[in-house]
Amino acid sequence: MANPLTEKEVNQLLQLLTDEQRKYLENYMKQSKKSKWLENLAKKKGYVLQKDLSIEDAWNTLNDWELEDVLDGGYGLRPYKCECGMPLRFCYIVRHRAENKMYRLGETCLENYTMLSSDLIQDITKGFHKIDLERDDILIKYAQEWTYPTDYEGLVLPEPFQKQVHIGLPLSKAQMKKIERLFKHDLIRIRKEKKFEKIIQQRRKSDYIQTPSQQAKPAARNESITYDRLIQNHLEQLKQIMKHENNISNPEMKATWKNVQQMVLLLKQEEQEKQKEQEEQEHFDYSKFLVQLFDLLYHLKLY
Repeated sequence: MANPLTEKEVNQLLQLLTDEQRKYLENYMKQSKKSKWLENLAKKKGYVLQKDLSIEDAWNTLNDWELEDVLDGGYGLRPYKCECGMPLRFCYIVRHRAENKMYRLGETCLENYTMLSSDLIQDITKGFHKIDLERDDILIKYAQEWTYPTDYEGLVLPEPFQKQVHIGLPLSKAQMKKIERLFKHDLIRIRKEKKFEKIIQQRRKSDYIQTPSQQAKPAARNESITYDRLIQNHLEQLKQIMKHENNISNPEMKATWKNVQQMVLLLKQEEQEKQKEQEEQEHFDYSKFLVQLFDLLYHLKLY
């Protein structure tokens, strides 16, 4: 398991944040640790907590040791005291619900006072460690001037994530994984569209490279391509569409497929008639062909 930043490193990076950002991060850490405590305790007891179950109802169901708060005294300070008398920087305030009694404990005394199993305490502290690593990830990204992923633009993120981004805090790897799961199909579509746009741009760039003697001539308005190159680049894709053409239910897509076939046939006929390259460029619109070809591939979910 990776090591968290040292206390000194965390403190130095926290100084870069605004008061609002620092309070938000501290609260996020606190709530994450409380959720992790609840999650591990429920798992150990064999309870399955429903997603729509409130935190209070969950604790009423478990009726066990509840993590009330996690206090941080600050870098280099130990202002809190454990029930055993040891001064603490980090203080876990736990409540025994059956007795309605509160305890202030350090990590070492959690097992002794709560009588929770060592395995459960170990699982909880491992979860806390991962949350510390998530905090470190956010702080390091902030120091490195992290930028919001362009793929996420237009997505309606969960409200806590929206607020985090709004106040200028990066998203952690764990948070981004959750976004990838929540918006899986939207992101697949967005990335396919961007990949398609990139392909179009690359094709245009490669087809518009001019020799010195051509530089004075105006660029052709439409992309041009030979029949041989067209088949070399797109034969497999055309075969895929032909194999699944009976699945094209949309009338517009049927017309598009008919048009694509006619375009290919026309280009072949032009070359067979040995027309000049200039005439081919004027007759075949490669950009239009690519747009319609990929429309068909998307429609049939083949790309």
